[in-house]
Amino acid sequence: MEGENAGNGLREGAPQVSGFLYRGQFVSVSARTGTDLAGYVCDRDDNGLLLDVRDPSGDPHGYDFLPWSSIERVSAEE
Repeated sequence: MEGENAGNGLREGAPQVSGFLYRGQFVSVSARTGTDLAGYVCDRDDNGLLLDVRDPSGDPHGYDFLPWSSIERVSAEE
């Protein structure tokens, strides 16, 4: 792995797409509609992302399915 990332400044242990957005991971999502959501990943497939949405206090707020075409950005904590 050392030679694979040599010289590009990639952090040790940086996730790959296949290891990102795993079930139970807390993420923040910016949708193209201007809506920002935060919650836990329930599932993902070729169609989109299913979130257990939480409000700012952390309380459950239902489930939202977001098609990939509606997602502008996804952020996750380390």
